[in-house]
Amino acid sequence: MSITTLEFLGFFAAVAVLNYVLPRVARPYFLLIASYAYFCYTPENRALVPVLLGATVVTWAAGLAIGKSKNRAGRGIFLLLAVFTAAGILLFYKYWDLFDLGLVNLAGLFGQRVEPYSFDLVAPLGLSYFTFAALSYTIDVFKRRCKVEYNILHYAMFVSFFPALITGPIERYPHLRPQIEKSRRFSYSRSAGGAFRMAWGYMKKMVIADNLAVYVSLVYGDYAHMSGPNLAAATLLFALQLYMDFSGCCDIVLGAARILGYDLIENFQSPFGATSFADFWRRWHISMTGWFRDYVYFSLGGSRCGAVRHLFNILVVFLVSGLWHGADWRYLMWGLACGVISVLAVLTRRPRGVIARYNPLYRIDGVRRWVQRGIVYLLFCVTMVFFASALYNADPYAVYGGLARGWASLPDAWAQVTGLLADCGLDGRLPAMLTCGTVIVLAVESSGRNVAQWIRKQNFVLRWTLYYAMGAAVLFFAVFGQSAFIYQNY
Repeated sequence: MSITTLEFLGFFAAVAVLNYVLPRVARPYFLLIASYAYFCYTPENRALVPVLLGATVVTWAAGLAIGKSKNRAGRGIFLLLAVFTAAGILLFYKYWDLFDLGLVNLAGLFGQRVEPYSFDLVAPLGLSYFTFAALSYTIDVFKRRCKVEYNILHYAMFVSFFPALITGPIERYPHLRPQIEKSRRFSYSRSAGGAFRMAWGYMKKMVIADNLAVYVSLVYGDYAHMSGPNLAAATLLFALQLYMDFSGCCDIVLGAARILGYDLIENFQSPFGATSFADFWRRWHISMTGWFRDYVYFSLGGSRCGAVRHLFNILVVFLVSGLWHGADWRYLMWGLACGVISVLAVLTRRPRGVIARYNPLYRIDGVRRWVQRGIVYLLFCVTMVFFASALYNADPYAVYGGLARGWASLPDAWAQVTGLLADCGLDGRLPAMLTCGTVIVLAVESSGRNVAQWIRKQNFVLRWTLYYAMGAAVLFFAVFGQSAFIYQNY
C-alpha cells in the first residue's frame, strides 16, 4: 500500500479513529495489529509474515537472555544469535542474487560452469528498517544502554510500527519505549500539526519530486543519446528530487505518527545548508547516519586510533552504507565515492583552512557560506551519478563521459534543456511553479526548522495561505500514479 494513495489515507484515518476510541492500555496492541495489517495488504508480503514474526521472537528472546546473563561471554553468544538472525534474513532476501552471481563468476575463474540458482525472492517491505531497529535494541541491551523489554508485544510494536517501517526513520528503543508504555490522550494541536506535516510531505513528494522525476527518468533512461547540458541538469535535479522524495515521505510518516500520539526522530535537518561534506551527512538521513556511526564507526575505533586507521574506518562506513542501499555495484561505488571525498576532506583540512584564510570571497560570512554550500551540493551531485544510474539502470561512466559533449555555447545548452523539458511535458507554468515551490520549501526548512511548529507560530493570514497553497498545488500539479517512494526497497 503506497502512502501516496487514497487506500493509505483511508486505512490511516480508520486506524487513527479506532486508536483513540480504544482504552489507552489497548492502543499499542491495536497499533501492532494495524502494522501487520498494513504489511499484509501487499500479497507478496503475506508469505513473509512468519519470517518477521520468527525474527521478532528470536531477537526479543536474545535481548531477554542478554539482560539476565551476568557472564559477558554468555551475553556475547546471545548477541551473535540476534545478529545472525536479523542480519541473516536481510542478507538472504536482499543480497542472495549478488552472492549467487559471485559464486557463478568464481566458478568460471576455475573453468567450472555453475548455473545460477534463483529463489525469486521478494524483499519484505521495510526489511532493512526492521533489521536495524532489532539490531540496535539487542546491541544497546548488551552494552547496558537500554533496559530489557519483558513485554514481547511492546517490542514487536517497536520493530513493526508501520509509519517507521515504510520510510524510516530508524528508531531506537530508548526513544520509543516511554511512548509505547504511556499512550497519549487525543490532542487537537498535535493532530493539527501532524496533519499539516503530512500535507507538507505530500506537496514535496507528489508536486516537486514526482514532476522532477519525469525529466530525470527521461534523461537517465536514454543517457547514451543525451547531450551534456541535459545530463548535467538531470544530475543536479536528481539530488533535489531525491531530497524532496525522501524527506517528503518522512514528513508524511512523521505527521501520521504524531497524529497517533508518537514522536519519531527527525531524519533531515536542512542538508543543503551544510558547509562541509561531513556536515552534510550529519543532516541527511540522520537516523541511518547515526546508526552507522554508533554501531559500525565507533565499533571500528572511530577517530580514537591512528590516522590511517581513522581514514580506513571512514571508508568502511561509507562502503557499508552503499551496500545497504542494494545489491548493485553502482551503490557500492556511490558509497566508495562518498568515502573517498570524506577521506580527502580530512587529509586536506589544513591546506583548505589556509586557502580560506586568504580567499577574498571568504572574507564576507554570507558569501563564504553560500560558496561552501554550492561546493558541497556539487560534490553530492557528482557522487549521485552512481546512485541515479542504479535506480534507472544506466552506465555511470557513460554518464560521466557524456557530460562533456554538447557545450557549444550557453544559449545552445539552455535551448537543449528547455527543449527536452517541453518534450516531456514540463513546460508552461510548471517550471515556474516548481522553482517557487522548491525555494519556499528550502527557505521554510532552513536551519533545520520544524515546519509544523513553525506554521503554528505564524499569523492567521500566512498560516491559511500556506494551507490553501499546498492544497491547490497537490490538486493541480501533483503527479498521480507515480512510484510510492524512491527508497521503498531499502
